[in-house]
Amino acid sequence: MAHALHVWAEETRIATIEHEGRNDRWSLSYATPWVADAQSYPLSPALPLTRPPDDHSSASIKRFIEHLLPEGRALDVAVAYNGLAKTNVFGLIWALGAETAGALRFTGDAAAARAAGDPVLREVSRQELDQRIAEREHVPLTVWDGKVRMSVAGLQDKLLVYLDRPLNEGGRLFLVDGQRLASTHILKPDVANPKTPHLAVNEHFCMSLARRMGLPAAEVGLLRTPRPVLVVRRFDRDVENTSGQPRVHRRHIIDACQACDLPVAYKYERNLGNAPAVQHIRDGVSLERLFGCAELTANTAAARLAMLRWALFQFLIGNSDAHGKNFSFFVRPGGLLEPTPWYDLVSVLQYDGFDTELAMAYGDVFSHAEVSPFALADFAARCGIDRKLMRREGQRLAKLAAKEAAAQAEAIDYEDEAERAFVQGIAGFVAEQAQRLAQLVADAARLKDKYL
Repeated sequence: MAHALHVWAEETRIATIEHEGRNDRWSLSYATPWVADAQSYPLSPALPLTRPPDDHSSASIKRFIEHLLPEGRALDVAVAYNGLAKTNVFGLIWALGAETAGALRFTGDAAAARAAGDPVLREVSRQELDQRIAEREHVPLTVWDGKVRMSVAGLQDKLLVYLDRPLNEGGRLFLVDGQRLASTHILKPDVANPKTPHLAVNEHFCMSLARRMGLPAAEVGLLRTPRPVLVVRRFDRDVENTSGQPRVHRRHIIDACQACDLPVAYKYERNLGNAPAVQHIRDGVSLERLFGCAELTANTAAARLAMLRWALFQFLIGNSDAHGKNFSFFVRPGGLLEPTPWYDLVSVLQYDGFDTELAMAYGDVFSHAEVSPFALADFAARCGIDRKLMRREGQRLAKLAAKEAAAQAEAIDYEDEAERAFVQGIAGFVAEQAQRLAQLVADAARLKDKYL
């Protein structure tokens, strides 16, 4: 027996997804008015508005949905609280799909969705948030008032909240349900894991550094409960408040895995891991695949430049975990893509005891320490980047990074001696990386084409 879910963008029903569970068959039908709308867009490049002769691929529909679900412990919690299996993707999106990353909502009842009334807001005080963070091992952070709330993809604990005004203006946090309002910010608490000390501060530093350098990173802040909590402003949400009654508009986004129609497990280039028997298999998202997505954008040159800067910035901060779900695109009318602001920028190399193999190789090099001029020249050749452009951008970013990292380390956001020492350490690391990158791109530009 097949079951159906309705897919919504704002108040517009854009599609219906059906699932036949016994054979795990998925089907997609776009609503006729949506296809005719000049502002319409497909769910992803693999699921075009015009139905292919052989219909939309069942596997592609399932893969698209899987990317909307949380990962790690948040997924375990959703499974346990809803009495589902992890393999029951349809059941999970039915349970959690009222608010996903991007514009889409999923409901089982079309009439109920249209008849939704005023939004329901449930305030979360700083004191309650601090208590919930402290108790997260016993009561998961995604469970509030006995209900599992959606958490965007990723392995860190996150909570989606509506912020009624900026934090520095006394903004209050709310859990929100309804159509007119949605979450506007993501909370990522520091859970005092001794293996990853100052993780919230680390991400705040790296995200703030990118913004200081004029790079398109999401806006962030630190909330003290008094524990540090990273507050990330959602770039897939726009808040309108012209009539005195706020309204949150959702924007459709997809990540690079969805753009490439690859499964969640393919977010790493070495999708089967790095064991000797399989390390040669590189079917996951690579920098070459990512740059290939630029062909799906309205401005290919601008998209490729944004990707180049993103790849070089990851090197500067030592983020070995920059994988295929950490780069996203807005989906514009007609289906054209446009890179979103950056997110999940962390200096992973600050922590000992972790596998720091690069999620995506520079050329054939998966070790940060082993990146060479040849590896960068190889990366540029595979991705269609002019090496003189890479030299110019690399040296420009290196100069900016060294200067702005030192300035960010002095920011008033970091309160105690341990936090200040930690960010000073990142700033010193970035300065060393900047010097290294400037030389690497210069040497890469001098290599003769015949050696590549």
